[in-house]
Amino acid sequence: MLTSEIDSGGIALLTIDMPGRSMNVIDWAFTEALREEIARLTADPQVTGIIIASGRDSFIAGADLAIMNGMTGPGTSPATASERIRAMTDAFRALETCGKPVVAAAYGTALGGGLELMLACHHRIAARNPKAVFGLPEVTLGILPGAGGTQRLPRVIGIEAALPLLLEGRRLSADEALSLGILDELTEPDDLIATARRALTEGRVPATAPWDAKGFAPPGPPVTSEAASNVFLFANAKVRASGHRNYPALEAILSCVYEGLRLPIDKALKVERQYFGHLVHGDVAQAMIRTQFFARQALTREGRSRADKDGALATACRNALDAEALRMQAEGMSPAFIRNAAEAVGLSTLPALPVDAALPSTDDARERAALRPAGMRLLRAMALAAAATLDRGDVASASEADVHAIDAAGFPVWTGGPLSLIDMQGAAEFVAACRADKLEVPVGLAAMARDGGRFHSTKEAAA
Repeated sequence: MLTSEIDSGGIALLTIDMPGRSMNVIDWAFTEALREEIARLTADPQVTGIIIASGRDSFIAGADLAIMNGMTGPGTSPATASERIRAMTDAFRALETCGKPVVAAAYGTALGGGLELMLACHHRIAARNPKAVFGLPEVTLGILPGAGGTQRLPRVIGIEAALPLLLEGRRLSADEALSLGILDELTEPDDLIATARRALTEGRVPATAPWDAKGFAPPGPPVTSEAASNVFLFANAKVRASGHRNYPALEAILSCVYEGLRLPIDKALKVERQYFGHLVHGDVAQAMIRTQFFARQALTREGRSRADKDGALATACRNALDAEALRMQAEGMSPAFIRNAAEAVGLSTLPALPVDAALPSTDDARERAALRPAGMRLLRAMALAAAATLDRGDVASASEADVHAIDAAGFPVWTGGPLSLIDMQGAAEFVAACRADKLEVPVGLAAMARDGGRFHSTKEAAA
């Protein structure tokens, strides 16, 4: 998993190579091995500097989401998840404060926890590799980077550059990462380790992180300045407009960065852990992790990942959406209101209704308040159609229904899919709401509601 070699100049080369894995990932065994190895190298007086590299073409693809085991479920709380992720935070912080200069040398991709590890190093070098990507994609799973990403990234490149990367989960090429200042150098793959050694022997790598020095301030305007406040205000407005408050991680990331940059790094990392714990325990994160990660992986292995936009599931969902929208219009709701309601709950496929020009926003507080309930009514109609296709055997599993409804019918990602939405609300409560809407409930779902069943087991999000 971790091997180290110390050369005649005292430079330790620490190589990551996870056995039995196609790519390196961070799990608890790796975290503990890293902590122990850093402690050993720190205590060795012969070691003058450390290079962390990978024995694979990529650096680290991210955290193994099996680490979610023990963070959620019966007997756990947000504090449980916060304390569990602390093991990773502490290991990276021990590396950062070991008192010896540390260089991260990446042959290829570093995502999620892999990039967080690189950010905890004092100097970051990558090989010129057109396939390599760098980023913090945790938001796409409904969570935030929990091992320092929300705190180190803005301290490295500034608030204005960091927020879009954190809020969008965008992946960068090596050249883009260098341009932003996430990477310090690019070199040819064959020269990567030699370049890292030169950086150490030439004294270009400090033994402390900039934020551990007295008087440190992130690049850009001071965090308490009006200019910085305007950056947060703009980002907050954009998040509300695009996410419609359906994605708790977006607001949590903004708050985490805003609060953390006003604190010393250790207190800031604690703030990050607390936000991480609350998100992991939320319904949205559980649904997104289950569907967007585990279900997609399983369907890919089974050769069932491709969604057919003209298939039975997608057609049934779209027909249900259009039919319910027409019923709502017959009840007196305007086409513009119905489409705004669909957008408010995150539907990327809007109902087929006649509407004049652009969708007007409303200044009427009562109408704004009515958008979400109306949007949820549309989602319930689509979810019933998805449940019926499962009953008929048109899809092989609840996971397939969820993934394909998102991909082919525009169902909102934050729900985890239509059947995950039913689980999120609870089958009995969901069925009661459908009956109040005068919607026909499939036999299988009615029985599930009566028996207290679910489409997905409570353990699936941490499979």
